[in-house]
Amino acid sequence: MYKTKDTKVKYLKSVEIQHQEEILARTKRKLDPVQAFEVIKNESKGFSKADVKAQEADELLYQLLNRDVKGISRTTSKKRGTIKKELSVEEIQIQARARARTIELLELELELELNIKSA
Repeated sequence: MYKTKDTKVKYLKSVEIQHQEEILARTKRKLDPVQAFEVIKNESKGFSKADVKAQEADELLYQLLNRDVKGISRTTSKKRGTIKKELSVEEIQIQARARARTIELLELELELELNIKSA
C-alpha cells in the first residue's frame, strides 16, 4: 500500500533535492524528505490507514527517492541488447518542476485538512 513505509530516516536525510532554490521560491520553504515522510506517516496513522492524499504523497516521495534508479534504467543497455531513451536535461528539469508543484499542492491540501480537523 505505502511504498516508503520501510524507508529509514538516515536515508531520507542523505537524499539530495535538486532545484531546491526553485522549490524555496515557489513554496517559501525547502523540501525536506524527512518532514514529508512524517506527514505521510501521521496522515496514514503509521501507514495503516488508506488515505488517498497520503498515498499520492507517498508515491511522489517514492519517485523522488528512486529517481537515480530510474535514470540508470533509461540509459543504453548493451547487456540486454535493447536501446532505451536517455532523458535530456530539459526533460528532467520539467519533470522535477512538475513533481515540485505536485508536492507543493499535496502539502497545502494536507495542511488545509489538518486545519479543518483542528477547527
